[in-house]
Amino acid sequence: MPAADLSTHPVTATPYGRWQALNAGLGVTAFGINAIVCDPGETIDTEHDETESGQQEAYIVVAGRAEFRVGSDVTEAGPGTVIAVPDTAVTRSFRALEPGTRVVCVGAAPAADAPEYGSWIAEGAS
Repeated sequence: MPAADLSTHPVTATPYGRWQALNAGLGVTAFGINAIVCDPGETIDTEHDETESGQQEAYIVVAGRAEFRVGSDVTEAGPGTVIAVPDTAVTRSFRALEPGTRVVCVGAAPAADAPEYGSWIAEGAS
């Protein structure tokens, strides 16, 4: 069973922050999944939109705290918070509020034949 321990997984420094590439190690190809490790005051540029790629994104804070900007909305998020950005044209960014903040980033372009993810949960509710 593929697994990634984010506390020991390799971190690669890029102009866009310190990233952990997760797809290959997890054997996942249907969507992109990576993590970023960041500290307050780090000069990284996470501001972007996904107009060109058509990719919807979700961000899961797994350690520390981060401030997210999605369009004109700003929110602070701690471990266990999921921020979704389904509109590809909306500009989004985030920054660390605590040392050792780690955010898992998930994204993919919607597929015409994609299943209704999570529908089995509602169907199985009693």
